[in-house]
Amino acid sequence: MTPLLPDILSIKRTRVLPPLRDQPRCFDKTSCLAHGFFVAFASTNIGVGLATVPTNRVNDSALGVLERPALAWIAERLPSRVTPDHLTVIGLSGALVAAAGYIGSRWSLQWLWMASAGLVVNWVGDSLDGTVARLRKIERPRYGFFVDHTSDLFAQALIFLALGVSACARFEVACLGLIAFLMVFVYSLICCEVRDTLRVTYFGFGPTEIRALLIAGNLITLRAGVLDVGQWLMPRGWFGPVTLYELVIVVLFAVALPALAILTLQERVQLAHDDPARPAGAVAPRNAAAPPSRAGRGLAP
Repeated sequence: MTPLLPDILSIKRTRVLPPLRDQPRCFDKTSCLAHGFFVAFASTNIGVGLATVPTNRVNDSALGVLERPALAWIAERLPSRVTPDHLTVIGLSGALVAAAGYIGSRWSLQWLWMASAGLVVNWVGDSLDGTVARLRKIERPRYGFFVDHTSDLFAQALIFLALGVSACARFEVACLGLIAFLMVFVYSLICCEVRDTLRVTYFGFGPTEIRALLIAGNLITLRAGVLDVGQWLMPRGWFGPVTLYELVIVVLFAVALPALAILTLQERVQLAHDDPARPAGAVAPRNAAAPPSRAGRGLAP
């Protein structure tokens, strides 16, 4: 039997349904009713998350000049049997390995080698899945958005919580880092909805830079042990021992919070201009742009 429902996801960046002649034919009353219902439903819901797919993606990573060529080189040489889903699983596995390494560092700092290896694996899987999808032109925007962002959420939570029970940072300080990540994560999703733009980095800082800082801290700790920088910054010892990890986390948190507040206020002013208030009872224009659906794996940077 001829399929009744055309693939709504194939209608990208448009609010107009395909011409009637391009629709599948109906061979019985039930088919015609179902198809008519679909056309009516899609016509009223186009532009509110079903058909439009945002294509803007901001990634101004400070390490991007090194990262992008490396990812392209790896992606071109990956066997075809390795899919973006496989890479997502590899990235999550890397986060689990990194978390195990940090937990193990409570008993021996040599476990930080394992944590560093896990962070590298996490970077490979998390960064390559979208690159491979774009290279092979097998993007799945809505599915990719969901899988990418939920895997990032669990991976970063695992790493920060494990860091909090390691020998490198106190749990409450590691949670500050996780809070900062979650605030930026949610803000990015909000901007994706109202601006048709997915921001991966802010001021050149993103997930790749977080991993790089953690790996650098691991290598310094393996070389010199757990450093107490508090004795240099606060000679009176008001806060007790302060590790290098804790110092970096607190500085990043202190910078991220006001920066995010400033960005929020700026965005509010811009949106107030783009979407002005209307008198009570006024009807919104029929051609007013609706919030776009989320972007996903495979969107061009």
